[in-house]
Amino acid sequence: MTARIVIIGGGMVGLGFAVTCRYALPSAKITVLEARPIPTGTPSPLDTRASALNLASQSILTALDVWSPMAASAGIIHQIHVSNQARFGSAVIESTDLGVEALGFVVENHVIGRALKNRADALGIALEAPCEVQQLLTDQQQPGVRLVNGETRRADLVIVADGSQSSLRQQLGIDVQWHCTEQHAVVANVSFAGVQQGIAFERFTPTGPMALLPLPDTSVAEQRFNVVWSLNEARAAQVMALDSDAFLSQLQAAFGWRLGRALRVGRRSTWPLNRVRVREQRRSGFLIAGNAAHGIHPVAGQGLNLSLRDAASLGASLKSWSHQGVALGDSQVLRDYEARVIADQDRIVEATDRLSTLFQTRGLALDLPRDAALTLLDVLKPLRRSIAQRGTGLDVLAKPAWAPLFSADESDVQVTG
Repeated sequence: MTARIVIIGGGMVGLGFAVTCRYALPSAKITVLEARPIPTGTPSPLDTRASALNLASQSILTALDVWSPMAASAGIIHQIHVSNQARFGSAVIESTDLGVEALGFVVENHVIGRALKNRADALGIALEAPCEVQQLLTDQQQPGVRLVNGETRRADLVIVADGSQSSLRQQLGIDVQWHCTEQHAVVANVSFAGVQQGIAFERFTPTGPMALLPLPDTSVAEQRFNVVWSLNEARAAQVMALDSDAFLSQLQAAFGWRLGRALRVGRRSTWPLNRVRVREQRRSGFLIAGNAAHGIHPVAGQGLNLSLRDAASLGASLKSWSHQGVALGDSQVLRDYEARVIADQDRIVEATDRLSTLFQTRGLALDLPRDAALTLLDVLKPLRRSIAQRGTGLDVLAKPAWAPLFSADESDVQVTG
């Protein structure tokens, strides 16, 4: 009988899981259900959203034959400049610290989504949109979903990847840890005069971290950056209400003049930065994935990277156990998946939590040692290299949990009772 997988959520994460599942199970029937219509067309260069992709993600996407179509549209990060507003101490991390050509990439979400969808189409993965799931069906031996139109779908495995505000995970009785950071993200693309040099900026301010991620140039006279500015709720509302000139003035005051004058800003968006972490990621036949399982602070741009590693690791588990004749939704398979990903997830959640609060003003006794540590980071190359390896994903690439997915060896079965 043909194995069946249903994935709820047709965004980048859902499509990433779909493609990795296809690589694990070439003959499986894989269906992605997305509640909203799939966007078409190309947005204005100043109105796009973007994601940082590290070297581990590039490796996974290359193996999935997804990276090549998006490579030409990727902004390249050669250097990361870390600084603390109105205080001493800064650090520069360079690709040469690791002996690599780039520390990572910045790709607009519509480019990533299009590349994943095209690959899914080529692999025969069905994407149904708009198609809203009303209920998860747990009443029979085989899991399934009921759509809003009353139709039911059964599968061997149902993957819930409908975002941090998932309305479905509660139906499985899965408890969620919510951590309110009391911050909101204000996100926009901003252009500055000059030619893109491939430098990403992480600027810590008293109100929260600010990231500027380099995007590919669309003009010979301007360089674009995707700005993610963390602010408290009241300040975020004030900034969102400003006209474009006033917004650029406020941004300039917080960021400084390292890129010269900020020239233009596109459409702005905002949302609360609450950390979401499920206490359990599985039930028999069901898996919680992506932001529905772990929504984290964007301070280090690790959210999508973590989900892509999760997806590849699930593919490794499915491939390994399917060769033993074990059902896809069996507890052995899902325990094996958790064993592959849990340490990585814990590490990223903890690191982003710490970074999001580390540079908040806490008093002279605590601030001075922290500022001194930032200065030491700039002069101690081994420490700088260690931090860069984690941020780029080179540490997990040394022994990837997903290696069996892309290996001809089908004997990698881990019993994780």
